[in-house]
Amino acid sequence: MNKPALLHMDRLSVEFRTRTGVVKALEDVSLRVARGEIVGVVGESGSGKSVMAHAIMGILDRAGRVTAGSIVLGGMDLLGASEADLRDVRGREVSMIFQSPRTALNPIRQVGRQIEDVLRRHAAITRRQLPRRAVEALSRVRIPDPAKRYHSYPFELSGGLCQRVGIATALACEPSLLIADEPTTGLDVTTQATIMDLLRELAVGRRMATLLITHDLHLAAEVCDRIIVMHAGHVIESAPTAKLFREPSHPYTAKLIAATPSGQESIDAIAAIPGSLPDLRATNLPPCRFAYRCDRHTRTCDRPSLTLTAVGEGHEVACRRPL
Repeated sequence: MNKPALLHMDRLSVEFRTRTGVVKALEDVSLRVARGEIVGVVGESGSGKSVMAHAIMGILDRAGRVTAGSIVLGGMDLLGASEADLRDVRGREVSMIFQSPRTALNPIRQVGRQIEDVLRRHAAITRRQLPRRAVEALSRVRIPDPAKRYHSYPFELSGGLCQRVGIATALACEPSLLIADEPTTGLDVTTQATIMDLLRELAVGRRMATLLITHDLHLAAEVCDRIIVMHAGHVIESAPTAKLFREPSHPYTAKLIAATPSGQESIDAIAAIPGSLPDLRATNLPPCRFAYRCDRHTRTCDRPSLTLTAVGEGHEVACRRPL
């Protein structure tokens, strides 16, 4: 990537201490996101996508800790920043759309007031301007009758409307970086298209960097400039979107694409990925955590020090026997 990165994560590792062992949730994860760029992060549940997002935001569970690596946002070292500095950055420079909107919202506070909380903390506006700006934020995500919904509580709204409120809250201060964790969950197709059009507009018009975490490969193909594929805490492939779908290099990426319905084939043509993710508490995990499920696996794959290797312009893969 030629453009300078707004977000630069380098060799990040995260682990969680549990009663049954240490879970190595992320290992040597690196990525870059430039201003105006939408980068998709795809992979099965449990691959580490949301853990990575929470590490960037500095909101890991108390059992989790960063054991190695760095996260730099616009020149600011997020891992070395104080909690006070992080509170100042969250909502203003970096915001997140959470995967579960009902749990992300305060159930006993009106949704308009929750948007005002963000604006009051980070926007240079007067108290009298707060309600108008909150209603405008609701209107931007196509919430019907936003002035009325301003006074609603989350339990009075559908899951889809709660998701839109979460998106409105995240975008209220026009952050430099938006982390969108499954932002279209619970939304109908029309609203999904509206939301993604809004994110694209902000990425292009306001040069907002966007990290889009999704299970929907079709959505990623439509809106992302680049895609990063994760499996069991590793980044196993990174490429421009068209290149990735046209010529996937990692066997896992190819199987992930083959397992995604396209609407142009019969259900019999969809191939499930065999097996399941490895136990990340194990002490003898192979260099490639897809090895147990891969039909191209040989002893060569078990050599240590497996790293991302360039296989084309902007295209990297962590595999000793790429396609």
